[in-house]
Amino acid sequence: MDEGSLEELAYFEYDEEDRRLLADLGPVFEEHSERLVAAFYRHLLSFPATQVHLRDPEVTQRLLVLQRQYLMSLAGPEVDESYIKERRRIGEAHERIGLDARWYIGAYALYFSLLTPLVCEHCGVDMVRAERTLIALQKILLFDMEIAMERYVARRERDLQRLNDELAASGRRLARDLETTGAALRTTTERARAAERLASIGVLVAGLAHEIGTPMGVIQGHAKLLEPHVDGNDARWRLNTIQEQIGRISRIMESLLGMARPTRPRRGTVSLKPLVENTLAFLQERLARLGVEAILDLEPAEPVLGDTEGLQQVLLNLFLNAADAMPEGGELRVTLGAAADGEAEIRVADTGKGIPEATLQRVFDPFMTTKEAGEGYGLGLAVAHGIVAEHGGLLEVSRTDPGGTEFRIVLPRDES
Repeated sequence: MDEGSLEELAYFEYDEEDRRLLADLGPVFEEHSERLVAAFYRHLLSFPATQVHLRDPEVTQRLLVLQRQYLMSLAGPEVDESYIKERRRIGEAHERIGLDARWYIGAYALYFSLLTPLVCEHCGVDMVRAERTLIALQKILLFDMEIAMERYVARRERDLQRLNDELAASGRRLARDLETTGAALRTTTERARAAERLASIGVLVAGLAHEIGTPMGVIQGHAKLLEPHVDGNDARWRLNTIQEQIGRISRIMESLLGMARPTRPRRGTVSLKPLVENTLAFLQERLARLGVEAILDLEPAEPVLGDTEGLQQVLLNLFLNAADAMPEGGELRVTLGAAADGEAEIRVADTGKGIPEATLQRVFDPFMTTKEAGEGYGLGLAVAHGIVAEHGGLLEVSRTDPGGTEFRIVLPRDES
């Protein structure tokens, strides 16, 4: 018996004389056991809350057997470790089936009311013995109830603690979800504002293209008219240079107008290996000037369905960013191969100083740039990300060791 139960028993002052008085009731309990259990059962049937536990005949029969056993156990019990363990088991069983505590306490009160007349009849005119026997019976019933209720309450406390832990965990999840939602809302708001700025810039670009295009057209026309009147190779070379530069300005204006009024992409089957090679060829002179060595590892990859010009713009942006990240030279590594499910994968990595971790996840935001003022406007990666998304693909960025940045493009294969 544990120390706690021993103290509880001492508190009730249950002693050997109490046990002897109750032991004398053994024959009485045996004689009236069926009647007492039947009366107990009828009382349970009087209440809907207890009726629900007596619908199964097997459960009812088991209850009657257990109640008779309990009744006989009250006849002078030796309160030892096995006794305490059994009372605790009874409390756990009643709690497990969902019986409310008030009905459980009422059962002990019912036992006392049923047994009191029998004790009085057994003791006859010996009122002192009757009184002491009833007090002993009351002690053991209250002790049983206290032990069983201790387990009953402990189980409920564990359930409440579990519910409290679940509630706390749910609160933490809600807080994290709220923070995530708030961050997503802030990102969405920033993108909306950036989109508004882009729309304003688009209107401005369209106006500038028109204002510049008109005088460029006039200059081009006059340059054409001057051709028959110019003598000498040097003069003709200068006139041709003027016309070429005017043509270049016109193409730039057309590109700006294309950005301001984007047209629907022209989709077709795109072979990525020649696209990568041709795009990189445009930048050979610039890469050589910066001391950047291009290292290619282009394995066969499935063709993709896409817009050649749009995908070329994505590669140009990534190649140029890589070159800008290595002003003192380095390596530009471009790999092409197959990803999962037959998708095409392109990786563009540089050996530059890398992007700070704090801004790594914001590199695709419009106007986000790590370059010095006047050297970049933070639109290249935002445009590239949008183009890849329009192709149903994925554009990711990560840091590389010991330094540098790698962009990964995944594009779905052409299923047509």
